[in-house]
Amino acid sequence: MNKLLSKKGLIVCLTVAILIIVAGAFVAGFVGYNADSTGRNYSSVEVTDAGYSVSDVQDRFVEFCKAEIEKTYAVSDVKVTQTYTTGGMVFTYYVDGTPDRAFCDQLETSIAGCTIEGVNGSLVSVTFHEGKNLGYYNYMWRTAVGAAVAFVLLFAYVAIRFRLGMGVTVLIAGVHDAAVVLAVVALVRLPVSPALAGVGAFALLLSALLNLLVFGRMRSDLRTDEFKGKSAAEAVSESVRNARPTVLLVSVIAAAFVAVFAVVGAFIGFDMTSVMVSALFAVLAATYSSLVLSPALYALIKEKWDAKRAQKAKYNFASEKKKKEDAPAEVAGEIR
Repeated sequence: MNKLLSKKGLIVCLTVAILIIVAGAFVAGFVGYNADSTGRNYSSVEVTDAGYSVSDVQDRFVEFCKAEIEKTYAVSDVKVTQTYTTGGMVFTYYVDGTPDRAFCDQLETSIAGCTIEGVNGSLVSVTFHEGKNLGYYNYMWRTAVGAAVAFVLLFAYVAIRFRLGMGVTVLIAGVHDAAVVLAVVALVRLPVSPALAGVGAFALLLSALLNLLVFGRMRSDLRTDEFKGKSAAEAVSESVRNARPTVLLVSVIAAAFVAVFAVVGAFIGFDMTSVMVSALFAVLAATYSSLVLSPALYALIKEKWDAKRAQKAKYNFASEKKKKEDAPAEVAGEIR
């Protein structure tokens, strides 16, 4: 029997998970998650060029404005958009700090005196904006309610489709996986956004899928004569060994998709990469729970239920034997 599927192994697994979850909850509660660019407040300087300029002139103009702004504020990002009403261009510079009207006037003066051919400074205006994004905590309650409903439905499905003990096990595994992923993200300080709720949902769904693969194989194995003579721990351990190749194949495919999107995110924006790294944690947690935590937990549940079933069968056998022993005496009394 696999030592990880023993009662001692289960205690170790749960202890490690509880320590991670408690530490992550402490960090998230007192320090907060590390919000990405979609969750941080920001300030921006908008330079609007009502004139039309070719791409070469536009690039030089963007760099000129950036250099002027960085004399006072650090520029973290630049976005270029077109106004379809006038055909002009809007250059948005995200800055660290809070610009004011005096700074915008000074920048307009610098632009008016620039010597870039093709740029008419009189057609350029400068404004500033302060933006606030909703923090992740604004989505926590709605996410918690949705997760609670999903957990209940998952438990009901597995308990009816398979066995009650398997339903309990899958429910605990789903809560474990989602909580561990959220805790690890908080501990390693990955930048997060409201998309973290989607990562939690992904962890729950993948956990359910992998656990159903294991318990589906286990249900089939436990019905065979070969497994009926085994102890609960031995039967669960061997069945998990049979289901392991399928579980690992699905996990590798899921991890490959996540890795591809993480690489894409490295080119289009780090925010997407951080979400994919969180999703990779979900793949690892779901694989671990389906092959180690859930089998260890279900082996313990099955062992107790098998013991109660055997005790009940023994009691029924003794009752039937007593009835058969008493039957001749009753018949003899009637004859007399």
